[in-house]
Amino acid sequence: MPPPPGHGYQPAGSYGTPQPRPAELFERFVARFIDGLLVGLVSAIVFSGIVAGIFINSGTSGAVEFIVRAILTVLGLAVSLAYYAYFETTTGQTLGKMVMKLKVVGPSGQKVTLDQSLRRNAFYALSLLAIVPLPGFSFLANLAVLAAWVFIAVTINNDKPLHQGWHDKFAQETYVMKLG
Repeated sequence: MPPPPGHGYQPAGSYGTPQPRPAELFERFVARFIDGLLVGLVSAIVFSGIVAGIFINSGTSGAVEFIVRAILTVLGLAVSLAYYAYFETTTGQTLGKMVMKLKVVGPSGQKVTLDQSLRRNAFYALSLLAIVPLPGFSFLANLAVLAAWVFIAVTINNDKPLHQGWHDKFAQETYVMKLG
């Protein structure tokens, strides 16, 4: 006989495997951190050649620096959105989620749609604020990105027992589940 509810018992799925449960904030944070390192590393390697070519082949004027920063910011956003959209809509798992044994699913456990994935990750678009050429605006843009991350973390942590963040609800009820 299984122990009573509240004692760590999880019902077994087919073949005795534990049922997925909503992923905790820390698990999700580690997965996003891993993904951020991977996307950042790939972007840095790819874009460093572009930047070097532009600055070596031209004088570095303020206008050129602004254009390069704007292009790199937009490309960085595109790479991030493409990464999450591809993995979330095909397997439900980014590389970070694979490491942490997490999976993002739609409201009935089905694959996430492209629209849902883009909505889940729309907060990355706040990075575009960094290209506004006003004094101190870059700092405010970074503050807005940090505020979005904190808000998402708070909403994940406060949503019991499903641990849905604001971005999950905005994405038409997506869930991040811990597998096994």
